[in-house]
Amino acid sequence: MMHNNKTLYQGAEAVERINSPLWLLLDSRHSGGIETHVLELAAGLKQYNINVQVVFLNNYGTHPLRVALQDKQIETISLDGSIRSLWNEIRKTSPVLIHTHGYKAGIFGRLCARLSSTPVVSTYHSGERHYGKLALYNLLDRYSAGLANKVYVVSPQIRQRLKVDADIVKNFIATKTLEISKGKQVAFVGRLSHEKGPDIYLQLARCFPNESFHIYGTGTLEPALKKSASNNVHFHGQQDNMSSVWSEIGLLVMPSRFEGLPMAALEAMGRGIPVMAFDVGALSHLIKSNENGWLVEPTKIEPLSQYFQQWLEMNPSKKEQHKHAAQSTIKQRFSTQVVMPELIHSYQKISKLEISHNADLDI
Repeated sequence: MMHNNKTLYQGAEAVERINSPLWLLLDSRHSGGIETHVLELAAGLKQYNINVQVVFLNNYGTHPLRVALQDKQIETISLDGSIRSLWNEIRKTSPVLIHTHGYKAGIFGRLCARLSSTPVVSTYHSGERHYGKLALYNLLDRYSAGLANKVYVVSPQIRQRLKVDADIVKNFIATKTLEISKGKQVAFVGRLSHEKGPDIYLQLARCFPNESFHIYGTGTLEPALKKSASNNVHFHGQQDNMSSVWSEIGLLVMPSRFEGLPMAALEAMGRGIPVMAFDVGALSHLIKSNENGWLVEPTKIEPLSQYFQQWLEMNPSKKEQHKHAAQSTIKQRFSTQVVMPELIHSYQKISKLEISHNADLDI
């Protein structure tokens, strides 16, 4: 996405705070990749002096994302889950733009935005296959994409499933304060569902009975996985705050069957934790085998085991090279200061979001 840098920067410039807020809309019960993305996006917009509000379509009680946003002094709004409550809040607040994340927020948000003549952007994060009621929501989400003024996807595979033009947007993280992890754990981080491949992770653990394998996350497969897991696998459950956990991890294994551009991979690599992953979604845009991590032929346990053995035998200096290469990749291509100007420019093109040249930025 090309644009005139003078529009966004004159030295280091910021977006002017305007009266009408910019909304980030999602429907969320737990923490995950979308929630991490929304947190990073909201924090990035705030640093650009944009009046951002994160709107929860439903209030499921205490939520780690809401707590994290409040810690960053970012305003949140919680609705009752109905399209009527969303419509009433739009009429009351008059957001300058609505950016939706997730299928239910996308469906409701695009419809209400169009009816209220509010510019709307939708990001499609998930490349997973859904069944039952979720399959219906997914279908409605994809076929209503045309209601958005702008559509983003996080991988080419997701774009292929939509019926509208869509641009690939990079997930990103703030990198300024991140330090190289000194942890040693081998870990799986994510939802325990078929798409994420925790069963394959357990297969890997069985191949190396003398090594410890850690799992951070929960999901529908958790009871079955615990029954079938070998003794060297340790389940740590849902983590509301991963900041302290990342410092314990030395290698992230990501055996996903379907992915976009996973936030967990960015968060790990931003801390110098190499990622060993199946070559799915947009992970090839992030990982270069034997440089900053390893990409493996999808769902094949044998090459995954071979790469893992290679990592075990790697000398400390080579491991350090991988760590620094991983962090460098994120800082140079997937950091807030790299991605946010492009995103703000796209907001400007479809809304009345204004910019000024009177603030200094140091993200």
